[in-house]
Amino acid sequence: MRRPKPEDISSAGQDSFLDVVTNIVGILIILVMLVGGRARQVIQNAMPAQSNRVAALEQEVDVLDQKVAVAESEVEELAVQAQTVATAAAFAGEARLHLATAVSAATVEIERRKQEAGAAQTKAAEAAARRKELETEIEHCTLEAEGLAHLPATTKEVLAYPTPVGRTVNGEEIHFRLGEGRIAYIPIEDLFELAKSQTRRHSGSIAEMASRIESVGPVQGFSLDYVIEAKVDQARGQVLIRSREWVVRPVGTGNGETIEEALSPRSRFRQMLSAVTPEATVTLWCYPDSFDVYRAIREDLHRLGIPTACRPMPEGAPIGGSTEGSKSVVQ
Repeated sequence: MRRPKPEDISSAGQDSFLDVVTNIVGILIILVMLVGGRARQVIQNAMPAQSNRVAALEQEVDVLDQKVAVAESEVEELAVQAQTVATAAAFAGEARLHLATAVSAATVEIERRKQEAGAAQTKAAEAAARRKELETEIEHCTLEAEGLAHLPATTKEVLAYPTPVGRTVNGEEIHFRLGEGRIAYIPIEDLFELAKSQTRRHSGSIAEMASRIESVGPVQGFSLDYVIEAKVDQARGQVLIRSREWVVRPVGTGNGETIEEALSPRSRFRQMLSAVTPEATVTLWCYPDSFDVYRAIREDLHRLGIPTACRPMPEGAPIGGSTEGSKSVVQ
């Protein structure tokens, strides 16, 4: 058998390769055509669904845009309403303030009128009570006048006092305390003598005497408190010691005599008056609760012709004097 030539083998192989390539290309073309047709069919089938979906989405977007527009409109309306409410609230606050002020003023006015009405009622009640008292008093006076008109005429002794011309007492004085409805003799001179004796016994330096307070008594129911004052007389070279202030205090209560006891013949008051000289003056220290006693004692002293001086005393005030005090005035 004859063997082929090498060049023939090469040509046959090349033809086979070209055929294979051609076949493959053909196959590929066919596949491409098939894939293209299939893709076109798929696209054609998918396009309506995609278009429907897009249309639905666009419709939803339109609906949402409408809702957004409506919501924005509602928000604007709410903002306007909120502004209106705020303005109304501001006006309401001012109106409330004005109303509160008016209520407060009305309350004050009502209270004032109540007070005025109460005062008027009180005055009316007081006037009615006073009118009732005056009517009762007029009735009593009328009855007394009618009774006196039918009484027989009587005479009564009336003491006539001289015109009160006052003069300062410079001579001897006898002091009495009128208090608690009683009259008590005040032994001022005896207490002063005791004070002088005690001051001489206890005298020390001038500084001590200038600020020293001492007491003596009791004597006949009274004690004496006094302040020592030392004064240097440089012209004479002397030291003067004197009492700057003094106070007489009763020891205990119930001192003295009642008016009935004092005006009896053997009373202590009568004994003290028996020693009175024509130049002496009786000074009566009278408290508010003993003016009746003072009037009775004054009438008795007037009958006896004894000069009398009165020293009215406030309730609770002590009997006392000082270097700057005033002297008694006799009438």
